[in-house]
Amino acid sequence: MTNKEEEFVKKDNEEEKQEQGENNQDGAVAEKAPENEDKQSDKKEKDEEVEILKKDKEKLAKELQEAKDKVLRISADTDNYRKRLAKESDDKVKYANQGLILELLNVVDHLEMALEHSAEDSNVEALRDGVELTLKQFKDVLKKYGVEEIKAKEGDTFDPNVHEAMMLDERHDLDNNCISTVMQKGYKLHNRVIRSSKVRVNKKEEKNNTQEENNE
Repeated sequence: MTNKEEEFVKKDNEEEKQEQGENNQDGAVAEKAPENEDKQSDKKEKDEEVEILKKDKEKLAKELQEAKDKVLRISADTDNYRKRLAKESDDKVKYANQGLILELLNVVDHLEMALEHSAEDSNVEALRDGVELTLKQFKDVLKKYGVEEIKAKEGDTFDPNVHEAMMLDERHDLDNNCISTVMQKGYKLHNRVIRSSKVRVNKKEEKNNTQEENNE
């Protein structure tokens, strides 16, 4: 083989190797391309997941803050409502007797008028009439508000439920355990005893009873 032929063969081999190298490079690039695409796809999915989690976190934080604000408002409203109820209750107790007091003030007015007239007029009878009228008005006011006088008079049987024995008497004209004297009137408020009648009770000794039976 001549030198020219050798050079030609050598050149041809070199070109063949070069082509083979280029083909190998193209194959490697072709193999790396899908890998890069997969990595980019995974990164994109992760970024999307992070973004979703971030938005969910912000949404939960906002809802939590709104819930806290709502609880605070409800707590404040409840406290205000409780204070308002307490004030209304206090006012109700404080002014519960306002109507009664207004009625009694009318009685006071009449008493003051009676005193003024008594200073100008020495007529005792007129003063008595004025006082009796005022007393009647006063009793009417009490009755209007459920106050009732406990009936008690001399000779009535003593009742510990409505009477209070203050002293004992020994009278032969009355039976034992009878009221001999009413010292102070008692009253009920809507059928509840608010002040018992203070009375003296007759209590005869047994020897007196025996002596009366022998005399008979």
